Amino acid sequence: MRLAGVPPSLDKEAAPWLNDAIELAQSIDRAVKQRPLPVDHNALLADIEKSAKALTKRIERLRRHPIPWHAFWRSSVFGPVHQNRVEVPDVLSTLEKVVTAAGTAKDPGKGRRREFGKQRVVEMVLAFFNRFSAHTASGTPTGAFATFARKFYAAVTGVDPEDHSGLDRQIREAVKRQSIERPRAQRKSVQ
Repeated sequence: MRLAGVPPSLDKEAAPWLNDAIELAQSIDRAVKQRPLPVDHNALLADIEKSAKALTKRIERLRRHPIPWHAFWRSSVFGPVHQNRVEVPDVLSTLEKVVTAAGTAKDPGKGRRREFGKQRVVEMVLAFFNRFSAHTASGTPTGAFATFARKFYAAVTGVDPEDHSGLDRQIREAVKRQSIERPRAQRKSVQ
C-alpha cells in the first residue's frame, strides 16, 4: 500500500479492498488461462459447420436417386409415414441451424489474442489507486500508478509482466478509458 501512495490514515479501509481486489484478479487470471486460443476455438466450430453443410448437400443429392431417397425418408427413425410423406423439413432446418450456430459462435478476432485478463487486472488496480492513493494515475510507464500496477500484477499472477510483453499498453488504455468515463459520470451526477 505504501507503493500505491496510500496514506496511513486509510490503511484500515484500503486493506480489505486490496485483499478483495487480489482475490478477484487471481480468479480472472485463472479463467483467462483456461480460455482456448481463437484458432483452436474456431477450428472446432469450422469443422462442425463444414460437416453440417456436407451432410445437407448429401441429403439434397439423394433427390436425384429416387429409390434411396424414398428408403431414407421412409425410415422408421422419422416416425410413421402418413399420406405418402416425403422429406421431413425439420431435418434440413435443424442442419441449417447447426451451420448458423457454428458460424456465429466463431471468435472473429484474428492475430494475437487480446489480453483481457491483463486489462481487467490493470483496471482493478486503477480503481484501487484512484480511490486510496495520494498520487494521480497517469498512463506513463514510469509513473507511480504504472509501478504499482506491475507489482500488483506480479503478486497476483506470479508472473513478471516484463517477461510477457509488459503492461504498458494496458496501463495507457485503462487511464485513457478512465479519462473518458469520469467526465460522463460527473455529467450524470450534475443532472
